[in-house]
Amino acid sequence: MLDKKGFLFTVTIFLILTYILLSISVWVKSVETSEKSFADFYKQSTIELAIEQITPQKMGNVSDLIMNRALSRLNTHAVDYEVRVGPVGNESQNIEKAMFELAANGSAKQNYFIGAGGPISQEENSSFRSWVNNLNASLLAIGVYVSDFSIYDFHFVQDDIDLINYSFKIKLGLKDLTNTSSVSRTYTINNQLSITGLVDPALLRETKANSHLGDPKAVYRMFFFNKTNYLTYSDIKVNKTSTSVRGGQGWFYGYLATAGTSTYDHIPDANTVSPELRPFYILTGTYSEITSLPHEVYEGFGGYILTNTPGNPSNCTASGTTYKNENDTFNPVEYAPPSCTIEYRTSFDVISTSKPFIVSKNFNPGSADLCPLFDGSNESRRCALFITDYTESEVASHPEYKLSNTYTGVYSVELIRDFVMCGYYTHNPQAPSYFQRLLSNSYSRNSTEFGIETFVIGIYANDTAAYDTNSRLDRQLFNNSLVAYKVRGLPGCKNLASCSDSPQTGIFAVSPDVQAWYDLGDITCDHGAGCD
Repeated sequence: MLDKKGFLFTVTIFLILTYILLSISVWVKSVETSEKSFADFYKQSTIELAIEQITPQKMGNVSDLIMNRALSRLNTHAVDYEVRVGPVGNESQNIEKAMFELAANGSAKQNYFIGAGGPISQEENSSFRSWVNNLNASLLAIGVYVSDFSIYDFHFVQDDIDLINYSFKIKLGLKDLTNTSSVSRTYTINNQLSITGLVDPALLRETKANSHLGDPKAVYRMFFFNKTNYLTYSDIKVNKTSTSVRGGQGWFYGYLATAGTSTYDHIPDANTVSPELRPFYILTGTYSEITSLPHEVYEGFGGYILTNTPGNPSNCTASGTTYKNENDTFNPVEYAPPSCTIEYRTSFDVISTSKPFIVSKNFNPGSADLCPLFDGSNESRRCALFITDYTESEVASHPEYKLSNTYTGVYSVELIRDFVMCGYYTHNPQAPSYFQRLLSNSYSRNSTEFGIETFVIGIYANDTAAYDTNSRLDRQLFNNSLVAYKVRGLPGCKNLASCSDSPQTGIFAVSPDVQAWYDLGDITCDHGAGCD
């Protein structure tokens, strides 16, 4: 009986131990499985956490930096190595291909360009390849690496006169180092690049190539736009502000000052203009207001606009025609009987002047446009240009010329002056686009939709021997076959003395086509009082 009990006890203990061992084995297996699952879960979580940090916005920001740098490098390279023109219907094909390679790898092949040394060499840290390498180095520290990276559906097209649109897709894949966990994302990139601030490659290339004609002055003109005021060339007009004109002599552009106490903003009266600045001012007012000032004051001004109608003290009649003698004006004329021959009055009360002036009784100084005062004060004045039919010397020899009114007028030229002096570009369908300025023979091309042009003037663009007498439109600068006319009131041609000289800025001139496009016909030097 005892032996049976002992046997049963032994069996029971064995069964219990077997169960315990089995339970321990199952638990160990369970722990091992849990640990493996947790490790896999940890790896997957790490990869997903890593890729979640590369948000679409961050990828967009990276793309913007890389694309801007790629465009800057392509623009610089195209100065010496023009981009090769693509096939008919897609002339900018090689621009797109070069941009893709620059963005993807930081270099571009030679066959996209013209000229020896054409390829764009590798540059560190300016491409997606460099970005991926840097990203990979960071990810390896947490046991992850970039397993897949590709750029596809790449497009690079001009979107506006100053904007380029780029779009593409990026596939990014990550894996852990054991290759057991992976994740991938696709990013859709679509953004714009502005060409503002880039140097015009066509103009720089052209001036470098032609520097042998004169001083080697390459023109580094950056693209700037003012689409609010100068969206297209037709926005830039010259306005005739006074049509009621009764003769005068010469022409002059300058700041305005009043003979009497000024009631206009931005217009000083004569006595407040310092003597050294008076030659740059036009004195406005009636004849009596001007001549009532001390002689040394009014004589110091560069020109005059008389705002009164000349007096008519007497008449002369011959052959049934009555002629009116003048007073209350500069250089008054009279008609000597019996044939009423015109001559200048020479009585003691006559004040004559050899300076340019115009008689315009309806001229309102306060309606003249604002213009910058070039003295470092950042103040403004009001400016005007007046033109008569004949120069001072011609009028002195021929009194009848003073009364001629064929081309006379007072003009506002501030729009064209601002556009020219600030170096803006504007749209003209006859001009090459930005993309075409990267290509060979840029100035033989035009783009109806995105063509842009500018004027070249200034100390940095005063290559007298090469192009000083040519049209200052950038695409006509070296076209010696075009006739070019100086333009009164524009840089280098503010008065007869400067326009007939060789000012540091060069002299602004335009061809007949430009004259028509920019409505400059009234103020060019091919008619009216001459410029030489």
